[in-house]
Amino acid sequence: MNALITEMKTRAKLLLKLLQTEHVAAKKRALMLSRKQNWELPTNWQLRHCLNLVSADAGFAHWDHARRVLSAEALPGEDMGDFWHGREVEGFANRCFDSYAEAQQQLQQHLLQQPLTFLLPYRRQFMLVQADYLRALDLQPDATAWRAIAHDVVQAHGTPAWLDLCKQRLRTSRFEHLFADWDLAQVNLDLQSSEQEAKRVMQSFVKDGRLIKIPEQRKKRLVILRWLVEQLQPERQYSEPEMNEFLWQFHEDHATLRREFIINALMKRENGVYWRT
Repeated sequence: MNALITEMKTRAKLLLKLLQTEHVAAKKRALMLSRKQNWELPTNWQLRHCLNLVSADAGFAHWDHARRVLSAEALPGEDMGDFWHGREVEGFANRCFDSYAEAQQQLQQHLLQQPLTFLLPYRRQFMLVQADYLRALDLQPDATAWRAIAHDVVQAHGTPAWLDLCKQRLRTSRFEHLFADWDLAQVNLDLQSSEQEAKRVMQSFVKDGRLIKIPEQRKKRLVILRWLVEQLQPERQYSEPEMNEFLWQFHEDHATLRREFIINALMKRENGVYWRT
């Protein structure tokens, strides 16, 4: 099981917990997604329902669809969903192709004049997008992983670089919108580590005061995030450049850490200003 599947299952468990407690925002989201997918509302929510819901929210038809694509079992020509799309980029004009060969040929031509051109799957088609499209999705177009796959997500399907990019996309996907109004601080109490567990996480992921890597497992990631946020002043408001400067001391991927603070209800953000909750 790769990190993408693990993350999707974690999201489904969080959603189930909220639905079982009659959380209004969670129920509203589940109703909206169910209507969009023409699913009947169950009498009692179960994990299988929530796996379908978080899959639909990430751009897939249902859980099995998400599992096949994110575990790299999907074959060329299959529907890859709109995982690389989203409401943030609905107004962008992108070139779409029915043929991968044609899309790949166009990518090579575009790269000669526009080096920051990227080839992404879109359902059963293929899109050529520019750097501003990725930035709108809160992705970094100059990340090393894009160069490693020659800007072509389609041919890289299943490779380590593809997995890295998918993890970035999943972290910037609809998850933040899905849980934006929910009390995740309360939900995360179930993921609280003991003092001994937290010590082991710190020993494994922090060396000489810097993060070796951002943990994939949410429980371990929360240990690191809490350690970081506790170093910020409780009542101070931080601009985004100040947050970047602070996080750069610990890890180069400051964008992911910023998002994780918000996603996990450790900080709030409004108009580019951040503060501790």
